[in-house]
Amino acid sequence: MADTAVQAKPAEPEGEKNLSNKELKELKKKEKAAKRAAQKEKNGITVEQQRQLADEKKKSSQSAASNTASNLKKQLNQTLIITDKKVPHLFGHLETREQRNASSPAISHIVHPAIIALTLKYSSYNVVGSSSRLVNMLRVFKQVIADYKTPENTTLTRHLTGHLSHQIEFLKSGRPLSVSMGNAIRWLKQEISHVSIDISELQAKELLCQKIDDFLREKVELSDQLIVESAAKHVTSGATILTYGHSQVLEELFKFCAVEQGKKFNLVIVDSRPLFEGKKLLRHLSQTKSTDSLGEEVPITQKYITIHYVLLNALSSTLLDDVDCVFLGAHAMLSNGRLFSRVGTAMIAMMCHTRNIPVLTCCESIKFSDKVQLDSVTSNELADPNDLINNTNSRKPPQKKTFALEQFLKQSNLEKSKDKKESFDETKNVDEPLQNWKTLQALNILNIMYDLTPPEYINKVITELGALPPSSVPVILREYKST
Repeated sequence: MADTAVQAKPAEPEGEKNLSNKELKELKKKEKAAKRAAQKEKNGITVEQQRQLADEKKKSSQSAASNTASNLKKQLNQTLIITDKKVPHLFGHLETREQRNASSPAISHIVHPAIIALTLKYSSYNVVGSSSRLVNMLRVFKQVIADYKTPENTTLTRHLTGHLSHQIEFLKSGRPLSVSMGNAIRWLKQEISHVSIDISELQAKELLCQKIDDFLREKVELSDQLIVESAAKHVTSGATILTYGHSQVLEELFKFCAVEQGKKFNLVIVDSRPLFEGKKLLRHLSQTKSTDSLGEEVPITQKYITIHYVLLNALSSTLLDDVDCVFLGAHAMLSNGRLFSRVGTAMIAMMCHTRNIPVLTCCESIKFSDKVQLDSVTSNELADPNDLINNTNSRKPPQKKTFALEQFLKQSNLEKSKDKKESFDETKNVDEPLQNWKTLQALNILNIMYDLTPPEYINKVITELGALPPSSVPVILREYKST
């Protein structure tokens, strides 16, 4: 009997051992839930009331979780409207403007008004350029931090980072972040994590705003001054300089050479559709004035700089034969020495390389990226294709008409006025031949923003750390990370 008793005792644990760990945990959970339900029934809470309380708790936890940065990204991806994209298959992986705009309402209720205003400026190209977008973003972040209030039961160092992530996600709906903006955001989040818990909220916000001011002064203003002083050595009196589009540091360089150093030189500004950024450089230079020997203010374009403005498709070899040096701006410098800049830059660098014209790139270290890219297809920005079709910001036809032209227009208008409907359709087709391009299945219009210039087409990269060949970009990256 003793032997049978000893053999019978392990019979119950053998049944429990057959259960897996997951099943045992579920069994324990059910037992605990049954005990809680029994306790609540004793206190007078019915089963239906218990279910209602559980549902309310689940909804509140879901709403709290939905405000996290990771869940916001999931929401944004779900809200993207999938349309019939008229984009070539080669660039089909890039996000269109319609997809970016469709994601903006999902988080607009927790976005600062200054961020919304800045996003509109980005999407309408009122603020263009890597440096300009970076400066405007950090200044708006100062407003966001100044108006920020830490919720209860949280700390500024933990909650402010997530709050900024919401603002950044909304900024991306206007235009993708530039490399300099990404570097600045990583720096700012790191500075927020280093804020001491012991100091008050007001002191922490003042400290962060001061650090943003110091960052802008060191990485943008002082960097540009050092680059200008270094690049000015390559500009000599009587030389012909060629540049493409508009770059803030190059604008300061040309002003410095004319006003501070008194150098007289020729400047060829090459421009292209649809943004016509070269017009901005031309306008700013023509509005800059310097004092002459008599103490009178004279525009620098009248005394020092002779400017030639030409479109990219009209850049002839005769103009390039007279060019002594080329200065290019940069959106980013990649770690394999390639220049990521406004579309058209690579063509100019290639044309100048074949004629042995030195190509210099002025770029701040904040624009350096550790990414490696071999083409401009993998990562790029798709702008609105309608910008290439519409005649926005283009030259108007001449207002003065010859007598023969006026007579011809009168005669043609009389003939067209016979049938108004036909005349309307004809003028419409003449003025805007591609207005219904979306209905043409075989026609795709591509408006990409950037291209990639190989390092062999660039002679020198001028930064605040010195002038180096493109192969030394990883050295500058290492130096930038150490600071």
